[in-house]
Amino acid sequence: MQLPRDDPGPALVRGMWAAVAIAAVILILRVFAKFKLTQFRFDDVLMVVAWAMTLASTVLLQISVNHGFGLDLRTLEDSDLRVVLKAIAIEVPLVTISTGFARSAFVLYLLAILGGNRKYQIALWSVMLLQLAGNIVSGVLPLTICRNVNVLWDPTVHTTCGNSTAVIRFAYFSSSVNTATDLFLAVFPTIIFWNLNLRMRIKLGLITLMSLGILAMVASIIKSTKYNDIPGITNLGSHGGIELIRWGYAENLIIIITSSVPCIRPLLISSVRKISSAARSRSYELSGPFSGNKGPSKYNQSGPSQAPGAEPDYPDDSDSIERILRGAEEADRNRELRRGITKQVEISVSSENGRSQGGSQDHIL
Repeated sequence: MQLPRDDPGPALVRGMWAAVAIAAVILILRVFAKFKLTQFRFDDVLMVVAWAMTLASTVLLQISVNHGFGLDLRTLEDSDLRVVLKAIAIEVPLVTISTGFARSAFVLYLLAILGGNRKYQIALWSVMLLQLAGNIVSGVLPLTICRNVNVLWDPTVHTTCGNSTAVIRFAYFSSSVNTATDLFLAVFPTIIFWNLNLRMRIKLGLITLMSLGILAMVASIIKSTKYNDIPGITNLGSHGGIELIRWGYAENLIIIITSSVPCIRPLLISSVRKISSAARSRSYELSGPFSGNKGPSKYNQSGPSQAPGAEPDYPDDSDSIERILRGAEEADRNRELRRGITKQVEISVSSENGRSQGGSQDHIL
């Protein structure tokens, strides 16, 4: 069927395909970086599953747009209307559950790098399971509210349904949990990294990367304001809740992208350094082969060297976040050990009458 120019459906699906493609590129880089660092774990698998579910739902969105989604649904032919409503009934739960998986993948990533503390484990597991359960129930509930699920896309079906208002209210609750979770996941790493003994440049960079989930929080809030566009479970309104679907996809893809960016950080830094090094070597090609290593070496054969009064030996900023954290913790432990070593000095004083006075004094090294 030929669609009019004011139809927002094609623009919506083009934007979603572009976002899915960007998420695919970021996800491929994430997997490559994790394999290169030998840190590929279950959180990466879960993120790939979340993206695959989003891809499947985008295919369904394309099908629904091809049959008129974005137009006034009351103007569609019955055959087109059934295809649109059936695609929406499947794609919305897919996106919702995918969002829960994507958040869970980010929490599992945090557990891998911060899970040594039991308090952190309890907090992270609690928010992960709460939001995951909320998203799964919110995605499945509309499909189970009626005895005959076909009523969601076939208005001629006669069946009994539960209270659709309760389903909408639970969707508000689930969105509130998602919003609170995004805020927590943005603030929690900030507090952890700020208290670490790292270079300020590295510290601020890590805080920025780990707090990108605040964008997902904004999308979740906007999505929550769009539930009023849907009159009920079996009545999606004249435009089928196109804005609700738009911001549901936006929330989902933002989480997939922003949760994967911290994983590819060492890969990006390493690539930039190689490009910069190649540019410098081309500029100083004559002096390079004969000049030797003129710069100070961080390590020698006996171990790390550091001049008196020099800047502490911080972790390298091209390492993964997990190794940076491990290096910072080891540096703090070594610093505490050096601070705790004492030297006892015996002092003996002799006087003219032959008496001697002795004492000792402890010095902290």
